[in-house]
Amino acid sequence: MNRWTTLAMTGALAALTAWTPGAWAQQAPAPVPPTPAPAPNAQVQQDRQDLRGDRRDLRQDRRDVRQDRHDIGQDRQDARGDRRDLSRDRRDIRQDERQFQQDKAAGNTSAMNRDRADLSRDRRDARGDRRDLNRDRRDLRGDRRDLHADNRDRRQDRRDVNHDRAQLHRAQRTAHAAK
Repeated sequence: MNRWTTLAMTGALAALTAWTPGAWAQQAPAPVPPTPAPAPNAQVQQDRQDLRGDRRDLRQDRRDVRQDRHDIGQDRQDARGDRRDLSRDRRDIRQDERQFQQDKAAGNTSAMNRDRADLSRDRRDARGDRRDLNRDRRDLRGDRRDLHADNRDRRQDRRDVNHDRAQLHRAQRTAHAAK
C-alpha cells in the first residue's frame, strides 16, 4: 500500500473508533434495580450441607481405596522378592550340603568346618526370608481386607450422596412451590 492509502485507512479507523462509543452509549438500557434475594430455606441449606459432607466422605473413601490398591501392589512385589530370596537361599543350602558331602568324603576337616558355618548362615537367612514372606502375605491379606471394607464404605457414601441429592431436589421443589 502506498502512503496515502495507509493514512486514509488509519483516519477511517480513528473516526470509527471515535464514533462507536458514542453510538453505543445512546442505546444503553436503563439500569434495572436488583431484586431482593429470596429468604433461604433452612431445609435446603441443611440438605446442601449434608450433601457436601457426604461428597467429602466419598472423596476420602476413593483416596483410601486408591491407597489400599497401591499397598496391595507393594505387598505383592515384596512377597515376590521374598520368594525369590528364599529360593536363592535354598539353592545356596543345597550347594553347601553338596560341598560339605564332598569335603567329608575327602576327609578335609577345615573345609568341613567352613561348610558347616556356611550351611548354618544360609539356613538362618532362609528362616529370615521365610519370616519376611509370611509377614508380607499377612500384610497382603490385611490390605485386601481393608480394600473390601473401603469399597463397602465408598458404596455406602455413594448411596448417601444420591439420597441427599434427592432430598435437596425435593426441598428445592417444595420451597419453589411455596413461593
